[in-house]
Amino acid sequence: MTYYEQVANWIADNTKGARIGQTDTPAPRQHDPWGTERRYRPGDAGHSSMSGERKLPQRTYVNILEGNAQNAINKIVEVAKQLKDGGKLDPSSLHGDDDLAALHTLVDQLNKSPQDPHPTDAQIGALLTAVLRWPRQQRVPALAILARLAVSPSFVSVTCSGQKTIAETLSEAGLFEQRQETANNVVHAIRLLVNLFASDSGRLIADGEFDTTTKLVRSFATEPESPAQYKALASFYLNSAVLLASNAPSGESTSREARAKVLLVDVATLLECESPHATDADALCRTLCALGTLCTLGENFRREMKGGVAGTLHFVNTRPGAQQQNVKEVIQEIRDELR
Repeated sequence: MTYYEQVANWIADNTKGARIGQTDTPAPRQHDPWGTERRYRPGDAGHSSMSGERKLPQRTYVNILEGNAQNAINKIVEVAKQLKDGGKLDPSSLHGDDDLAALHTLVDQLNKSPQDPHPTDAQIGALLTAVLRWPRQQRVPALAILARLAVSPSFVSVTCSGQKTIAETLSEAGLFEQRQETANNVVHAIRLLVNLFASDSGRLIADGEFDTTTKLVRSFATEPESPAQYKALASFYLNSAVLLASNAPSGESTSREARAKVLLVDVATLLECESPHATDADALCRTLCALGTLCTLGENFRREMKGGVAGTLHFVNTRPGAQQQNVKEVIQEIRDELR
């Protein structure tokens, strides 16, 4: 009945003062950088979610702010002492009392303002020292805190204002390599990329480093090494899709569409991977939302990618997570887009 009322109201609102056979001069159409305007198509209203709101395209960025800051800082202090007592690192790789004091104050900052903890240069510098110079298996707690800080514009200005961005810095440190001593290095490295989308300055970096970051995480889409990696990848692809869908000026439509094709293939790879770690229904839903958001970019793009997307949806339907209500709704909306 709600659907019938919506249709009746739409007809009443759009035919006021009109008579059968009457024609109007159409209003000039605005340019659509993706080649077509978004418009109603059969199935749009009939398959909306139970809340009555469509999920596609996604327009909101997600972040990952998980983990106990106090435990991580305590572990950093503990490892710093072990490394200092062991005498295996050069002095430039060790933390002084001022560095450790600066890190201790981060706990309150993260607890009080998780969406922007306003890290200082000294705090970021102390964490980078651990992330880049300590033995790789002992970098996890420092990298976890660094990922939490990536939501802050001040983090972006400190880590991306030189010759390299933070993505390039972490790559050169080997933190995106497969099968490390611990899978958590990759988890937090991808989370850091996810959290960059939280600020305007971070999104500029994500946009400029699109080719670099997608290449860095691509191998893990084929075979996620842990459930946390799978969720981080899903979040990264969703944010990347939202950025492409919301940032398509007419002068750059060709390059945006080329990026969208690359991203859609990567997203489909994650959806079709058979890793035992790729089972979380919420992560599956985020990945499908990334796929669906890319499918809203325009009719020409959608037509070109339709066959591959349909095949991916067929595969996804065989997964246990596909029976979740939110997942089923997103799948139906994607199918609506393909009509």
